[in-house]
Amino acid sequence: MQKNKLLLLIFLLVLISLYSCKEHSPNISKIDVDYRLIPFYEDLFSIEPNFQNIEKEKQRLIEQYGNYFTTYCTRILGTGFPEDEDFVKNMLFFLSYEANQEVADTCKKRFNNLTKLDKEIKRAFQYYKYYFPENNIPDVYLHISGFGEFIAVDSAWVSVSVENYLGNDCVFYEWLQIYQYLRIKRKPQKIVPDIMKAIAMSDYSYNDSIDDLLSRMIYNGMILYFVKKTNYKLSEELLMDMTTKEIKWCKKYERQMWASMVEKKHLYSTDRMLIQKYVNDAPFSYYFGQDSPGRAAVFTGLKIIESYMKRNPDTTFKQLMEQRNYHKIFLESGYRP
Repeated sequence: MQKNKLLLLIFLLVLISLYSCKEHSPNISKIDVDYRLIPFYEDLFSIEPNFQNIEKEKQRLIEQYGNYFTTYCTRILGTGFPEDEDFVKNMLFFLSYEANQEVADTCKKRFNNLTKLDKEIKRAFQYYKYYFPENNIPDVYLHISGFGEFIAVDSAWVSVSVENYLGNDCVFYEWLQIYQYLRIKRKPQKIVPDIMKAIAMSDYSYNDSIDDLLSRMIYNGMILYFVKKTNYKLSEELLMDMTTKEIKWCKKYERQMWASMVEKKHLYSTDRMLIQKYVNDAPFSYYFGQDSPGRAAVFTGLKIIESYMKRNPDTTFKQLMEQRNYHKIFLESGYRP
């Protein structure tokens, strides 16, 4: 009888410990965020692609979308400024190109109902506003870039290249011969995490005064931590752009990865090629062997950040993101895998 009571007490203590260690989502239900989700590409591709129509619609687009339209044309699409002599000709080529029309039609079908996406973006922005109340909430545009950059960021808006989020089995990616390890990022569920990642990198740019592997790992870890905090319940696979098998590999070999970087004296290396082999997209991490996932060192960077926050409970999320001394973060993290 006494033994059963003891076992019950141990069980309860374990439950309490697990409950207390679990990070809970803050209450964001009353946080109001004012933003618009704008499917700009639908408006653009609704224009009949001929010279007269584009010339006619150009002024409306300028008046309706303002700075966004100009930036989209110059920075994202490369058709030039709307007032340029060749602008209409360049835009006509883009809109009349059959492949672009097919992409636009596919995007309209894939994102025909934006209610779910709108709710997910709003929720992420509520978390963002909770942690950073003084920051502005941007509008979100959806555009087509010809498979260019995934996300574009400005002070007043974020714009998503929707053709990059059609699902990793989309035939366009096969035609473009995009490697399988890169297609894992091309699913609709990545839109909101990528929006928040782009905002994090815009708000808190990398301090390259000491540009070594350790700094890159920790900065990338900070960005992932930001994405995680603003996307509550986000899976590790979506956060890390890895498969379940690859996540398991990182957890299993976390200690060995760290030991390898220490033994090879790579942590403080400033060799650009070496750093890229650890933190850039790749089918595997060069120094960890072909069974490893690419960017496995970024997994370690996130673990260092999580260790730092646990060891420094008085440090707020905002204070972490404002920290520019990555070596100091490491020293105060007490990270020991």
